[in-house]
Amino acid sequence: MKDIHISTGDYSIIIIPDTQIVTKYHPEMLLPMTKWIVSQAERLNLKMVLHIGDVVDEGATNELQFQQSFAALQVIDQADIPLLICPGNHDYDNLLDQDRSLRMFNTYFGMERYKNKKWFSGVFEQGKVENCYAKLEINNQNYLFLSLEFGPRDEVLLWVDQILAEHADYEVIIITHSYMYINGQRTKPGDTYNPKLYSGAEGANDGEDMWQKCFRKHANISAIYSGHHVPEHVSSRTDLGNHNNLVFQSFQNWQEDKHGGEGRIRIAVHRMIEQKVDHYVFNPISASYETNPGYEVSYSK
Repeated sequence: MKDIHISTGDYSIIIIPDTQIVTKYHPEMLLPMTKWIVSQAERLNLKMVLHIGDVVDEGATNELQFQQSFAALQVIDQADIPLLICPGNHDYDNLLDQDRSLRMFNTYFGMERYKNKKWFSGVFEQGKVENCYAKLEINNQNYLFLSLEFGPRDEVLLWVDQILAEHADYEVIIITHSYMYINGQRTKPGDTYNPKLYSGAEGANDGEDMWQKCFRKHANISAIYSGHHVPEHVSSRTDLGNHNNLVFQSFQNWQEDKHGGEGRIRIAVHRMIEQKVDHYVFNPISASYETNPGYEVSYSK
């Protein structure tokens, strides 16, 4: 595949999965990723970029990784393209060995980034962006993008219930670092790297918990994106929520591939005429779209 077709009325959302290994060992690959995103924004009619966590590898113990990631992601900010970043377990100050401290993450990717951004709409806890949301109008449709902490706590899911109920006429897309597992199921007890296994992630809910306690109840959720798990790279599924609404759920993570994944990204093209969403995978280092099994997947809207 040389390129993807964009028709009049189509628009795109880009998902950036775990960049931790790129940031740690191949930081020179970060800027090619974000510069390509900006260079293609007009052609793709790009409306939102979503980073699904593990921006860095070593938490607060290596500030250089935050500085390098910030410099690269700032390219997207400076192009005035909306960007939400949810924290992965490696972004927490002590990697969730002790607690949920995100001081360094909030220093580099916190409220200051969102200052004067009209699309940025609210947070769960004042001054902290680990649980936040944004609102956009795209093609006369209201959208809400919800970014959640690693293993969201019950009180966070209750906040989600409230936000989604208050925005019942918005189409909702959710990101959280761990939700889908590598085998096409939602994370559950017995899965490696389940959020509940992290001693500092007190009160963590895994993917199945999130679905049963919260997500399945809301008719306005259309898609959920997550990363975190290894060693496979993609999995996806669709389920009907309580209101007979279709919910697409997608895992993507190339951190164990060559060079930590080389900054691969997922492009979700929302096709308005066909009323469907087509997903593609692009490698900015090889400058090519990839068509491995599971890389190109679609869902109906």
